[in-house]
Amino acid sequence: MVTHHTSSYPRLVDLPQAAEERFLAIECAGLIAPEGPIPLPGVVHCRYAQLTAALLAEIRPSTVVLPLFAAEHDALTMVETLEDLAFAGRILVIAPRLPRPHLVERELRAAGPGPRLLLVSP
Repeated sequence: MVTHHTSSYPRLVDLPQAAEERFLAIECAGLIAPEGPIPLPGVVHCRYAQLTAALLAEIRPSTVVLPLFAAEHDALTMVETLEDLAFAGRILVIAPRLPRPHLVERELRAAGPGPRLLLVSP
């Protein structure tokens, strides 16, 4: 389950999650509350600078969640890094309202993850 605190981003509640599902949220401190009215089991937060192969091996996330825009990096940079680190799981990109979200999703998917990547926009 994922929630946000920024009104221009979509609200994600009851994200399908298997019991063993694990999420790694990169640069999502303002989008996904680690604690709150909706518990978020299996979510680990990190900054982009902390993203390494060792961290991925330790957490073993099935899904990585990241914002389309972060303070110092955008989703394309983070997706390329995940591909370089051989991350094979799903990637969920949270975006504000976009005029043509399918074009942005297509560009992000072309960076390597293909259909493993989903862009969520209101």
